[in-house]
Amino acid sequence: MNDLITILSSTISAGTPILFALVGDLIGQRAGIISLNVEGCMLVGACAGFMTAATTGSLLLATLVAMIFGGLLALCQAFLAITRKRNMMASGFILNFFAVGLTTFFGRNFLGRSLGADFTWDIPILCEIPVLGPTVFSQDPLTYFSYLLPILAWFFLTRTKSGLLLCSVGEAPEVTEACGYHPKRIQYAAVIAAGVLAAIGGVQMSTVYTISWANDMVNGRGFIASAVVVLCAWKAERAYIPAYIFGLAQALQVFLQVKGVPISMYVTMMMPYLMTLAALAIISISKKPAMPEKLKIIS
Repeated sequence: MNDLITILSSTISAGTPILFALVGDLIGQRAGIISLNVEGCMLVGACAGFMTAATTGSLLLATLVAMIFGGLLALCQAFLAITRKRNMMASGFILNFFAVGLTTFFGRNFLGRSLGADFTWDIPILCEIPVLGPTVFSQDPLTYFSYLLPILAWFFLTRTKSGLLLCSVGEAPEVTEACGYHPKRIQYAAVIAAGVLAAIGGVQMSTVYTISWANDMVNGRGFIASAVVVLCAWKAERAYIPAYIFGLAQALQVFLQVKGVPISMYVTMMMPYLMTLAALAIISISKKPAMPEKLKIIS
């Protein structure tokens, strides 16, 4: 029973960074922009957040700082892709490499340093429920917020005027402009929101999940998040599935290594990515995803 609780709790904690980045990039893609720099935004958020948390001991302050730096990096992507009309794939990759160099330089003094703080907060009464309590209700505040994030994103995109305008930009920007709105401003807001959410995922990863800083610690999670937007068919309410599939694979990887199961470490390291690819393969043959029209033109 304890092993089951450990795996399920780790699944949620490991899947939370993906969930933040996934919802963020989904918002950007619904506006017609593929924010491949969510990887870099996650990394910048992880570094800035860890440095702030290690210095101040405050998760709130660490999150705010991470959001600022993630938003600034996303602003660079928006400027290149929207204003300068550069290739969004190329500009995203360049900004990711820039983020790697930037965080390697500024985070060098925090390598191998343990945070020394526990941000877990047990919800009274609910945390005492067998299995479910210690799994779901003994997490950190950022994870609790992630439970609501896809629902909030779904409500915003489908039930609010601003969300519908954002989606209209990804479908027919010329129609949005004809109605008196500015598609580029809306795209800027969507890309920056994607960077901010990815940065929150990064700070959760460094300050809660790993409780440490390491160079390039995001290790492709941002790219996975961008890819699995397809898995949830650009519908925010489906974001839980791919995020926690990846989290489960990550949890099993660590669990099998700790238990000394005789499986090659290289196989266990591939597990999160193989499970995600398998899920993508299944969804790709089961239905045609509802890709925004502007992304069809790009692809």
